[in-house]
Amino acid sequence: MSNIDRYQELINKWLQGSISEAEKVELSQWYNSFPDATKEIPDTYAQDETHLRNRILDKVNKSINVIEKPKSVRPFFTRARWVAASVIFLMLAAISYYTVTKSGLQDEVIGLYDIQPTGNRAKLTLSDGEVINLDEQQSALVVDGGVKYIDGKSVFAQQMHDNEKISYAVLSTPKGGQYRLMLADGTEVWLNASSSIRFPSRFNTNTREVELLSGEAYFSVKKKVDGRGNRVPFFVKSDQQTIEVLGTQFNINMYHVHYGAVTTVAEGSVAVRASKKSQQSREAKVVLTAGKQSIMDRTGTIKEQQVDIEQYTAWKEGMFFFNDANIYTVMEEFGRWYDIDITYEISRSDDLFSGYIPKNVSLGEALGLLKIAGVNFELTTKHNLIVKQKKDR
Repeated sequence: MSNIDRYQELINKWLQGSISEAEKVELSQWYNSFPDATKEIPDTYAQDETHLRNRILDKVNKSINVIEKPKSVRPFFTRARWVAASVIFLMLAAISYYTVTKSGLQDEVIGLYDIQPTGNRAKLTLSDGEVINLDEQQSALVVDGGVKYIDGKSVFAQQMHDNEKISYAVLSTPKGGQYRLMLADGTEVWLNASSSIRFPSRFNTNTREVELLSGEAYFSVKKKVDGRGNRVPFFVKSDQQTIEVLGTQFNINMYHVHYGAVTTVAEGSVAVRASKKSQQSREAKVVLTAGKQSIMDRTGTIKEQQVDIEQYTAWKEGMFFFNDANIYTVMEEFGRWYDIDITYEISRSDDLFSGYIPKNVSLGEALGLLKIAGVNFELTTKHNLIVKQKKDR
């Protein structure tokens, strides 16, 4: 067992109340080993839950910075650091659960904690209209003329193409779903919730093309050359833009149609052009390198900027990452991931939130830090959450 897996095991034991005294010491020593540990958690832990809550929250304010109105802090983006963020988050979530339950809102808390992310949910729509609900125990599809799961199990008996004819299929995820796709050339695509992509059973020898129909996807495109050594370009098309790549990694977010298609490059470079449907100018084109982002609006106008790529790719690694996000942005992400509708009793909120939250926790745990920051919620049905007026802390 790796060190990271060991500490995750200890976290779970701590939350379940089954952790031994020796394991408490082990977990707290690891937690306190980070350079910014200005407030240590004692090996014996605090006897008073409120005191423990305040000490951990103070720790969060000084390190991971998951608070309202944060300073401009960009945490170091490593797996160990993410696990440290997860430790702090899960401790706070458990304490928030304890605190709210003790205050007499047990029914509401249990409802929120019952809502779990669904994970690997998707459907495959074939060219003849047949729809196949994919196995939720699987996490990826492999396209090789037919379609298989990552473990080699066939999705269906027939091949996607007949002889030399190329056929197409659409992979779609619902709210709360995600799936990975390995294309015929070795290119990998991670599909986020409420997203869909159209892809072929195989590519032509001189070009490769897929169409992102909606939502968000992360691409890791494999370089390819033809028999004469010429590069074979890879295109990602949508209503608003066409992206040409060689071999690179990038993210496309099309959740906000009115805002535009947001393309963020993690490695390599891509050329972004306005599609024929939106193009207003023959010069509507930019070349993006690593760390650059373009926003293509519906008129074909392109805005280019330098960004912190982790903010736009953390979802692929199983994390929410907010950077000075308002409550509406945070709740939109939660609504899409937990398949809930959000309504607001508040007329306006100037609170900003920054930091990491694991995506594999319950809705109640995800809301835990917002509750500590003073945000108030009410779950009216399983799929409807009201953001209420903020309580004084």
